[in-house]
Amino acid sequence: MKRNFKAHWVAPTLREFKRRKVIEEDRSGGPKIFHRSTFLEWNYDAEIFAFSNRLGEKFDDSSLRAALTHKSYIEREKARLSDIGLDSNLHFQDNEALSQKGGEMMSKFINGYLRAVFTQVPEELISAMHDFLTSNSTLETVAKHIGLGDLMLCADFPCKTETYVKSFKAIIAALAESSGEERARIFVQDLVVTQLYGQDVNELWNPVDPVGNLAAILKREGKAEPEFRLIRQAGSNSILAVYYVGVYSDKHFISEGAGESLEIAKEMAAREALKKFFHTEDSMRALPFGRQLKNIQSKIEQLENQPNLPFSEWISEKVMSAVH
Repeated sequence: MKRNFKAHWVAPTLREFKRRKVIEEDRSGGPKIFHRSTFLEWNYDAEIFAFSNRLGEKFDDSSLRAALTHKSYIEREKARLSDIGLDSNLHFQDNEALSQKGGEMMSKFINGYLRAVFTQVPEELISAMHDFLTSNSTLETVAKHIGLGDLMLCADFPCKTETYVKSFKAIIAALAESSGEERARIFVQDLVVTQLYGQDVNELWNPVDPVGNLAAILKREGKAEPEFRLIRQAGSNSILAVYYVGVYSDKHFISEGAGESLEIAKEMAAREALKKFFHTEDSMRALPFGRQLKNIQSKIEQLENQPNLPFSEWISEKVMSAVH
């Protein structure tokens, strides 16, 4: 029986190729990524159709194509045609206007959701959550996960963060034009607002003086100033020291906090007290999404332009009257 043996030089050669490839990738910051348009089976019409169906949304074809076209792509194509002596008057629409409109709509939709769900928090916390959801890093993550990187027409690749963000905002406006504002609102809730899942919303708003803030609220509530008491401690003479401080008002216990020093424990106790006032404790109910929002969509729409009370005016009586 005849056996086929590889020449002795094959294995060392392959190892050398692999070594050189690793060195080249390290110099380039990772393996080189190619846009899907460079593949032989690339079909942009089919990709656009598949994108709409993946999202389960109906887009007007011209609006969707405009949302995915960055002005840098048009400028590059005009320059290329001009260099070879062809007519450079391209009938393309870029996504600048759609992006502006989509950004405004997204901001409005997010504020409506947050105010409808977080009814008892001050507007400053609403703004902090809004800023987190509309940040470039959050929107870039969402845009990548829905596959915009393979569909956007732009001069740069891999695409820049700003290009992802602009295209995603334009997609929202294109959906509103194609299927109505209600579908765009649900789209934002499903893809953007869900990025709050797993986040501690209290960490997004970091007031400088939690003890002072608590004292201000208690004063407006007509209650005594907060009184902090050491409840218990452990390892006070070691690097693993921990102190538990309780906060009281009118001899009524409000909350407690722990820290490696008395000052930190006092601040943590004040933060826990603020969580109780705002109903954002760690044990708060999970945020509603999907079908759970069906019955409050009208409320969300109503609150899009109706801010919560600012912290300087926050008082439980006003909050409860506004909720009901």
